[in-house]
Amino acid sequence: MQLAKIILKAGWWLAAQKNFAAVGGPDQANLAQLDQAVTEYANQAAIEVLLLNSNSPKILQQVNPPHDWYVQSFSGARIWYDNPDTIYRFVGVNNASKYVITGRFDGSLPADTNFSVLTGLSGTTADNLNGKDLVVDSEGSFTITVDSTPTAPGQTNHLYLPPGTTLITTRNTLADWNSEEPMSLSILRVSGLPDSLFSQIGGFAIPGIGPLVSSNPLLTRLVSLIPPLPAPRIPQSVEAATIMLLLGISGEDKYMGVATQQAPNVLTDPAHNAEFLSTQLQSTGYFHLGNDDALVITITPNNAKYFVVPVTNDWTITNNYWDEQTSLNVSQAVANGDGSYTIVVSRSDPGFVNWVSTGGLNQGTISIRFQDFDPANTTDPTVSSYVVPISQLNLPAIPYDRQAQIAARQLGYNKRYWPYPQA
Repeated sequence: MQLAKIILKAGWWLAAQKNFAAVGGPDQANLAQLDQAVTEYANQAAIEVLLLNSNSPKILQQVNPPHDWYVQSFSGARIWYDNPDTIYRFVGVNNASKYVITGRFDGSLPADTNFSVLTGLSGTTADNLNGKDLVVDSEGSFTITVDSTPTAPGQTNHLYLPPGTTLITTRNTLADWNSEEPMSLSILRVSGLPDSLFSQIGGFAIPGIGPLVSSNPLLTRLVSLIPPLPAPRIPQSVEAATIMLLLGISGEDKYMGVATQQAPNVLTDPAHNAEFLSTQLQSTGYFHLGNDDALVITITPNNAKYFVVPVTNDWTITNNYWDEQTSLNVSQAVANGDGSYTIVVSRSDPGFVNWVSTGGLNQGTISIRFQDFDPANTTDPTVSSYVVPISQLNLPAIPYDRQAQIAARQLGYNKRYWPYPQA
């Protein structure tokens, strides 16, 4: 793993030199955050290894920031434009098995909920169940069937697993951190062949081999003859390193490239730019600002009921968004009279209610996400931006209390890890 981290760090440095060449590559502040970004990606790869055995499924919360839990400190597992508002959970599955997912909403519903079936290592969305279409009983509970049978017309609470399926991802997006609650979830594998070494090492997730085996009953029975290892630590370490090198360098280069297609400080109307985010639109770019510059973003949500503007560094991950206002969503921001939103991104506080701090960075990336679309409205969101010195900002004076804004963030963030308060 340590060797893989060294290779990954070198690969990311080269990717940043290429993608941020127009502004001279990554600056010193971003280079100082490279080690932490690599560590978090390595943590995420290690967690993903625990998902590989789809015959023994486990729902794991992922893409977490650094936090304390059960008197232990976790250094984080953020990757690829993590959303401060979203609780991410993944589970490994294969289409030779059948599963049942049960869950419950215990409080105010999240702004957006999705269950997505992903295929291949790149995570292409093959099926999706939106929270709006989820049938929930009077107590907030629900059951979802999951198997290789395509969803029939009129069938509810079902996910189809085509050949090549590797994961189900779930996302609860919380617009109001202090009132909305993520769902509780569990999964049970109800049929399929016995656990095996093939499944334990993630054989069903291997491109080409996995779909071939899962779609052939004879091959599935043959690979099931070899039982799993009692303590597979060495294979798991090798797999974690392999995931880091196969996906880490190419993936980071790809998502840096998404942000740097335009000139710096240019954000345009949103589009689909990630295979695993088929239910969202994104407006992605990067900023390059002086200490006293402001990037002014105008957002008209139109048919999107939810949006968020998070600042991420050159390595496409957030920094401290619980103690600093480095993101704002539709619930946290104040709208203009015409329903649009004006967001100011800057290093220093511009004295405007809708400020998104860069967290001390002069350079970084931004991926504005739009979700929860109104099917009756066909007008997509719009985004525009310009740069101006903070001293020349001409924005309406809207009353605000910055300390209260930060306190609300801290309270909502702590709620996620209750009863373990975060420092």
